[in-house]
Amino acid sequence: MQLNWTTVFIVQFIIWLIVLFEWKQFKKTLKADRITFSVILILSAFMSFFNLENLPGPITLLQYIFGPLGRLME
Repeated sequence: MQLNWTTVFIVQFIIWLIVLFEWKQFKKTLKADRITFSVILILSAFMSFFNLENLPGPITLLQYIFGPLGRLME
């Protein structure tokens, strides 16, 4: 899996822009809202390190789990 650093830097830049523009409202919100906002931004930063186009999706997982069962029923 090849890491695309351009994508990582663009996502980090956008996250900092979001925090910069929302800072005044961010301090006035409830603690639960701040935690949710922070977790979403941290998860998006973390996901920018992965090449999500090449990761198997949920259909692949279901085929892996239920594939042998389907062959048994034939």
